[in-house]
Amino acid sequence: MFTGSSGADYQTTEITNDGFWPDINAGDFEKRRGLPAAQDSERIAIALVNAMAEVNKQLESLKADYKLEEYASAADVPASPSILGKNRIVIQYESAVFARAKADLLPDVATLHQRKEGDHLADRSEEVKNEFLAESERIIRNLCGMNRSTVTLL
Repeated sequence: MFTGSSGADYQTTEITNDGFWPDINAGDFEKRRGLPAAQDSERIAIALVNAMAEVNKQLESLKADYKLEEYASAADVPASPSILGKNRIVIQYESAVFARAKADLLPDVATLHQRKEGDHLADRSEEVKNEFLAESERIIRNLCGMNRSTVTLL
């Protein structure tokens, strides 16, 4: 978070993960998800930790499968495409966590804006939150090898 004060070192905060899934950098989250500069850095870190815990829980089975194939970490899985030294698995994991954390932070983001755009965002915050959560779910389904949606006959 850049506010012109001494809090700029927050952007280098690494949130340590479980050793298999990648650690998350708070500055990467801010950059990739376009958070306002006035957002509370501790609140962001807490949202990221909560999102990581939720995504990790959903991906327990996938992690177990990769471990059975003797991959020590998500970064070791041969999955393309890749960019910036990260494979598709790592990129999708980060994207799922970031979408979920942004959904958690959305009410805070909406109240930070004072202009008409902020009022509109506050009015739509529940709808937008659901869109971010749905994005995270789509990414997790893709990681698990499932299509965007499935139909089951009961």
